[in-house]
Amino acid sequence: MTTPEQRRHLLPPELPVQVPRNPDSPSHGSDNPPTEQHDVVTNSRSERERRWRRRLGRTLSLMASPITDDTGDIRSVAAGLLSLFLIGASIGLATPKNHSLPSIWYQNVSAAVGYIYFLAWSVSFYPQVVSNFRRQSTLGLSPDFCVLNLLGFACYSAYNASFFWSPTIQEMYRIRHGPDAKITVQSNDVAFAIHALILSSVTVLQIVYYGGGIVALRVSKPIVLVIAGIFTVCILYPMLIWITHGEKLFNWLDFLYLLSFVKIGISLIKYIPQVILNIQRASTVGWSIWNILLDFTGGCLSILQLVLDCANMHDFSGITGNPAKFGLGFVSIFFDLIFMVQHYCLYANNNNRTSANSWDEQQEPLLSADARGEAESRASNEAANHSPDQPEIIMV
Repeated sequence: MTTPEQRRHLLPPELPVQVPRNPDSPSHGSDNPPTEQHDVVTNSRSERERRWRRRLGRTLSLMASPITDDTGDIRSVAAGLLSLFLIGASIGLATPKNHSLPSIWYQNVSAAVGYIYFLAWSVSFYPQVVSNFRRQSTLGLSPDFCVLNLLGFACYSAYNASFFWSPTIQEMYRIRHGPDAKITVQSNDVAFAIHALILSSVTVLQIVYYGGGIVALRVSKPIVLVIAGIFTVCILYPMLIWITHGEKLFNWLDFLYLLSFVKIGISLIKYIPQVILNIQRASTVGWSIWNILLDFTGGCLSILQLVLDCANMHDFSGITGNPAKFGLGFVSIFFDLIFMVQHYCLYANNNNRTSANSWDEQQEPLLSADARGEAESRASNEAANHSPDQPEIIMV
């Protein structure tokens, strides 16, 4: 007779109970535990977000390349100018048009072109200021150019502001040119001139600040003579107006015209010192190429709009009536081309190899080679004549 324990051993082993799987349940049918699956999905999503942020950051950086880029490489130039064109065209299409143009479709084209070049000229003052701030230096930037630029925009601001705000000047203009004569100075002209004056002042102050004081503003003798002549005329002429009580020969309207001629003259010569400085240093490092690219873009589009407007209205008096202004646009473009040749062709290798600070540090020993030779010669003579008790001095 078998005992209960023996009967238990004689029974077949119990099979494991199989629970049917639910195909819709996320916790079954997978080799990975639920927490690992969640981590994989979260990491994948985080990686996509990081890639998207990096891509967005690169895109925004390229769009802002007129302000952030110092090299002016082809990719940043294309992206920066494209964003500028899109923003300017959008503003032009959304704002009121010039209804004096006969073609409706061309009114939109003219407005878009006008705002693109206005935006290009307005932004062109920022790259140099930002570059100086980032480098904490103004080496490579000509003080002559900066001072002339400041003086020119001071005259231009006084001219535009007087025509726009002064009832006396407006009345004198109508008396001379007729009661129906229209003053062409608009609010955007005044805003542009004052904006340029402020940023030109900031650039001059940067030269003083980063250069260690007012001594850093070293202006060459020819430019000093030019500035002295301009100040002399601008002081004597108002005195003559006061003495003659504003008679026909000397009056405030002609004084403003004189300021406009001063601005034109400065525009003819202000870039020459910077061209010479780049040649002397064999480099354009420290001179923002974006300033030139934006000025070149604005100048070309400004002339293009003027020619197209005249052709659309079949009236070229806008060109023939003011040839000086039309010619100055080409002078500015001519100097812009010189700077682009210097930056991209003549000194491209030097620009890639050297920063402005290191360049000047490398050039200093070359400039003082004769002085170093004399010092080494004196030191050698003293070493040859030293007494035996003195330690030997080795010049390295």
